[in-house]
Amino acid sequence: MIIITSTKKDILEWFLQLKKYRKSEPDKEEPIQIEKQEVDLSEMISVGAYYLSQNQLSYDELCWMLAEKQLIIQKGDKNVSEEDIRKKAAEIFRSATPYDELCWLIAELNILVDEKYLELAK
Repeated sequence: MIIITSTKKDILEWFLQLKKYRKSEPDKEEPIQIEKQEVDLSEMISVGAYYLSQNQLSYDELCWMLAEKQLIIQKGDKNVSEEDIRKKAAEIFRSATPYDELCWLIAELNILVDEKYLELAK
């Protein structure tokens, strides 16, 4: 879960850096203001997926992370059994989803939950 938290932190740092850069451009008359609500969701997910891929996790680790995140969202319980995660991770592994798509899916779930677009089941 440390990776997930640092991914969101990295995304926010990137946006702050972009905002600072755009303010310092001399040829722009009016700097573009980037606020949390104005940021395109797909851009946030892309950046999150990029930073997740930079952690150089194995394919198995990504399958496990995605399975865990999906089950937590589905069941609404952070105490999902290891056996359930193992079964779901094996299912994801057998689907042969590309590495970059796994990163995208994990980042997508993280951001949708963090931004309150997706809620945990009750």
